[in-house]
Amino acid sequence: MERTLTIAGLANARDLGGLTRRDGSVTPWGVFVRTERLDRVDAQGWDALRAHGVRTVIDLRRPSESTGHAPTSVAHVRVDLDGDEAEFWEPYEADGRWGTPLYYLAHLRELPHRLAAVLEAIAAAEEGAILFHCSAGWDRTGLLAAVLLRALDVETDAAVADYLLSFANADAMAALHQRSSEAEGRHMILRQFGHTAESAFRDMYENLDLAEWFRVSRTDPTTRVAIETWRGAVGREEIRRRAPGYGCR
Repeated sequence: MERTLTIAGLANARDLGGLTRRDGSVTPWGVFVRTERLDRVDAQGWDALRAHGVRTVIDLRRPSESTGHAPTSVAHVRVDLDGDEAEFWEPYEADGRWGTPLYYLAHLRELPHRLAAVLEAIAAAEEGAILFHCSAGWDRTGLLAAVLLRALDVETDAAVADYLLSFANADAMAALHQRSSEAEGRHMILRQFGHTAESAFRDMYENLDLAEWFRVSRTDPTTRVAIETWRGAVGREEIRRRAPGYGCR
């Protein structure tokens, strides 16, 4: 199957299925789709998304950014992943790291309730694929994607490759939405901090301790199971096998 989705009105859309996991299996298809803003998706595009199984859209943008509406046949949920905690954001906005993976781990550590609200929305969604997006489908979407991929132990190289697709799609997004995603600016900021796009995401992903985050955030068990099984697409027995001490007597 092709992970990239060819949808009228989207240039950065892909299914998170088919990514190699550390146990040699791959992530399930048709569970999660990541995209940029949906403003240019027409009726034909929505038909294609529904045909792909999308039944819920989660908009990760701040309330002031929210635009567009999903058709009534698709649930539309808005959850602000960024938040308005100025004390957290000021240094990242001042030096440009807000548009890179260099803020991800700090966000998870200092604002755990923000991600928790998104994961709760995922767990509560009706049956069917979930499409999540921000503006460019790059970093807020990238942060959530990283968490979902870590939940299924996706190999680092596969997770990095998924993140880098947004850079590959930058020109197509600029042409479609008539708005630059400032890919070169992102590269420049990362170089200032001694990183490339690849190394920044790789470092973040390899240090993303999701089990610890679940502990600190006190996420309810139902939500945790939904995320760790990709809404039941992966068996709970596998999660039990991965638990510390499994098989010890």
